[in-house]
Amino acid sequence: MPPRPTRRFVLLGALGTAALLVTGCQEERPDNVVPTGDVDADDPRTWPADTQLLIAARQRVHGYLQSLDNVSLPPAARGLGQTWALQQERLEQLITLGGVPLPALLDAPAVSPSVDPVPTTDAPDDGGATTDTSDATASPRREASVLGRVLVEDLSDAVREASVSTPTNLAMLCSLAAQHGASAALLGAPVPWPPLAGPAGAAAVPVLSVTRPAVFGLEVVAARSSGEERAAYESVLQPLLVVTRQLETLAGETAPVPPLGYDLPEPLETAGQRRGLARALVADIAPATLSASVRVPGDAEQLGGVVRIVAETVAWSAALEEQAQPFPGMTLP
Repeated sequence: MPPRPTRRFVLLGALGTAALLVTGCQEERPDNVVPTGDVDADDPRTWPADTQLLIAARQRVHGYLQSLDNVSLPPAARGLGQTWALQQERLEQLITLGGVPLPALLDAPAVSPSVDPVPTTDAPDDGGATTDTSDATASPRREASVLGRVLVEDLSDAVREASVSTPTNLAMLCSLAAQHGASAALLGAPVPWPPLAGPAGAAAVPVLSVTRPAVFGLEVVAARSSGEERAAYESVLQPLLVVTRQLETLAGETAPVPPLGYDLPEPLETAGQRRGLARALVADIAPATLSASVRVPGDAEQLGGVVRIVAETVAWSAALEEQAQPFPGMTLP
């Protein structure tokens, strides 16, 4: 049986589904999907596949956006407003491309303002300005971790909803959930990930095919560097090595024997050359992991593993000073 719909899922109504153009995940439309020209705006039964999931995700992101004025954002999280706004915009485009009118958004921020007004020294999300805005009438704000914990709580719903999506939309929904998991950590509420349950078997092989060379390459650049540069590589290498070993266990007999080494571009004499290689190796992990998601549709536990790996890849890329993406591991849908 498919997973039981969540309460949020039900409250947003019996809506239907929408075809997306997701990188690496586009498939032929099933026979039961109604063409856009036959959509009746007043009849959810005629809506394209996954429209309900897209509308639920849109409302969730909107709630996060509404909360940004109610929390004190740390510098590392001050770009989330732009990221979430773009996510909402793309979700709305995908819904309307299916011929479905956008429902009204609920005015329901994920985090409400603090009850007791308190002074604040936060600067607006303007790229890191430090203007002091303290005054007795400043809008009360709560700790950023409060919003982070909301994202953590919503993550299980997001994964469960992804598990009932069509393969066409699965990678995008997993990518979206992963970005929110990574955002929770930026807000001071790291996700307490359960043990990695997937991708398993043959689905783990394409992920291993990129994590193994990434481990090898990071070992090389770490050995050729020192100080803070080396520390950055090692901060990525250690958790990546753990994930790779877990994937080898999950792959079981399907895991190919790893080669003794991998060809790396030379020279790696400068910090820029080494950093470029490290970034490229880590950048390959999220797309490969999302491609594995379509091999385990309907399996919420394994999809949770996909989301975890992509979310951790976001953190690894940040450690290498790579710019964050609103849909990690894929081009914009």
